[in-house]
Amino acid sequence: MSRFHTIQDVWTFLDSIPMFQKSGSASANFSLDNIRDFCEAMGNPQNKFPSIHVAGTNGKGTTCHLLEAIYEGSGFKTGLFTSPHLFTYNERVRVNGQAISDESLLLFFQQTEGLLEEIKLSYFEISTALAFWYFAHKKVDVAIIETGLGGRVDSTNIINSEIAVITSIGLDHQNVLGNTIAEIAREKAGIIKQDKPVVIGNVAEEAAAEIQKTAQVQHARTLYAEECSPEWNQGEVIVHNQQTIHINTPFSEPVNKWNVACAWLVVQELQEQFSVEEKMIISSIQNFEGIPARFEHIHPDFEWYFSGSHNAQALESSNEAIVQKQPLSETVLVFSLMKDKLNEDTLAYFKGFKKAYFVEQEGKRAAKFSDVKDRLEVELFPEERKEIILKDLKTELVIFMGSFYFYSIVKRWTENVS
Repeated sequence: MSRFHTIQDVWTFLDSIPMFQKSGSASANFSLDNIRDFCEAMGNPQNKFPSIHVAGTNGKGTTCHLLEAIYEGSGFKTGLFTSPHLFTYNERVRVNGQAISDESLLLFFQQTEGLLEEIKLSYFEISTALAFWYFAHKKVDVAIIETGLGGRVDSTNIINSEIAVITSIGLDHQNVLGNTIAEIAREKAGIIKQDKPVVIGNVAEEAAAEIQKTAQVQHARTLYAEECSPEWNQGEVIVHNQQTIHINTPFSEPVNKWNVACAWLVVQELQEQFSVEEKMIISSIQNFEGIPARFEHIHPDFEWYFSGSHNAQALESSNEAIVQKQPLSETVLVFSLMKDKLNEDTLAYFKGFKKAYFVEQEGKRAAKFSDVKDRLEVELFPEERKEIILKDLKTELVIFMGSFYFYSIVKRWTENVS
């Protein structure tokens, strides 16, 4: 008897599976065997569309969305797979910018119910299989696939992508990927495919050396974003590629010049398969609406911003963007983190603010006030006092920062402030 009659049955099933947000690496499966067997039983949908594979400690989400905007703007039918979702699970899988419908979601679970019983997949593996199934079903021209964690044993890595992208390498998820930049670079380089090019973003020399080693083994041509000498000037990105291109972007963080350069190189490299006019690349980036939770101006009336920065590299970028507006010593910080992000490197970026508040989230993985109060000058931001505190902050420049999982909480709070 079928267990999936309504979309609520799907949500109940997914809620029963541990997810990385709450459980951490214990919820993941660092082997490709299950996802490979599952997709093979479905007829290998991942082989039925061309794909672009994007990994990186930071910047991979933005680069993926930029590529989606460029290709969709040029008339191609695009698929986009990203994670985590901010509000609804459907956000993870998009075609031409539209999230998968509840009806299509339900159909996937109805069609694969027997397989799901036979092959136990993790939460992320189910999401990956769903994306491959949907993109094949919708016959997309090109799918942009973001890795979840790492690369080599990430469940997305059963695709044979046209090109790989590694946006950045920083210390994050060391318990899974390795304790050094070189080890983490080696894991992320695992998405490079035989005889297919790889675009490399802003990475340190030791990371570049590791990526280059893998590229040589795979006979993969390497393209470096630094070859474009990207420049940043208050939101304008300047790319040097045979000629100098000026692009007015919606971005606040200077680091996005590297994401623009990565997207630019991908599109240029794939011109034979997907022809895109240069003016379309420029207009798509200029008209790009940005991505929620990436230094987003979250209230129309107040100088309040949200940045989903949770590792040293991303936090440095966000603080740099804040300082362009005013000194940290004049800025109020409201932040929330997962326990595995609490280390001296990250905590350093939460110091020096005019005032700092810490928000506790639910779940085993979430850091608690007791974890930070002895390490930072910080006050607890209790749910029951949110209206009073936010009212007092109306005249302040406020940065809400930390975990992406904090975003939905902040949105709920700020939507009720006027």
